[in-house]
Amino acid sequence: MKPFHHLARGILSKENKILVAHAIGYKNTFLPGGHIEFGESAKDALIREVREELGVSCVVSDFLGLVEHKWMKRGVLNCEINQIFSINSEILQVSTSPKSMEPHIEFFWCSEDELGELQPYPLRKIINNLLKGNKEPCWESTLNNKLDDPNIN
Repeated sequence: MKPFHHLARGILSKENKILVAHAIGYKNTFLPGGHIEFGESAKDALIREVREELGVSCVVSDFLGLVEHKWMKRGVLNCEINQIFSINSEILQVSTSPKSMEPHIEFFWCSEDELGELQPYPLRKIINNLLKGNKEPCWESTLNNKLDDPNIN
């Protein structure tokens, strides 16, 4: 069986800053969220993942889009589908970086031009749309593109 990942990711935007995560030891960043368990809704998975990763509750609102993505990891092709939603948490504030509940991940706030090596990279379009007030869902894909750098998780 080929590695396939079905993910729910959240864009938390406050004061023109976006909350991103970073896996320690890797150079890329990604949005909060994670794998959707079999039989679980994307919104429920996102609420669960934010609670597990950050120890806080969140409200999931607008569906912002879907991103198909592929990458190589240790010589194995991985494919994923990311369902992207707008999220909010009153507890999280831009003035401090949230403490991660998982020792392999750290979180920080950044502006759109500080996103670094955000993966999957088509998320930039969805983030840009949201920051401009456009919540129209969009679809992006890297499946027909060249593979990403194998060192990016």
